Amino acid sequence: MNRSLPLLLLALGSGAVRLDAQGRPLIVSGVRSLVFGAVFPGVPLAISRTDPANSGQFDLTGNKNSQVLLTFTLPLVMTGPVGATMPLAFGGSDAGYSSTQAIGSQVAFDPKQPFLATLSKSGRGSVFIGGTAQPGSSQRAGPYTGTLTLTVAYFP
Repeated sequence: MNRSLPLLLLALGSGAVRLDAQGRPLIVSGVRSLVFGAVFPGVPLAISRTDPANSGQFDLTGNKNSQVLLTFTLPLVMTGPVGATMPLAFGGSDAGYSSTQAIGSQVAFDPKQPFLATLSKSGRGSVFIGGTAQPGSSQRAGPYTGTLTLTVAYFP
């Protein structure tokens, strides 16, 4: 199942796919978009995966203790006014997983690599994502957007 979150816009969705007729479907819900807010030319802005207001968040619901393989497709840039682009960077611990769904109790992982996680005893988990906007010294002003995608393989 793929779910995308815009990097700057709040447009979230959720859906369900039944992968096991005997079990619960996996539901992936976009909770919060990764938001950089005001960015100044030449000044990189990092958003931590533990930022409760600006980090991106996906919630997962499925069979208790099921494994999920989390894979991100990450944009290299955001696109802005008149085709301007702003580079993005994602570091080795910019993603996190919490089986308790608590932003403060995450296991960090590299969003550029697949990550195997286990849903909780109640069949829940949350994925968090941060990153860094890297504006150039002559960055054009205006709104910038991009899309990152979380693909979840479900092993009920």
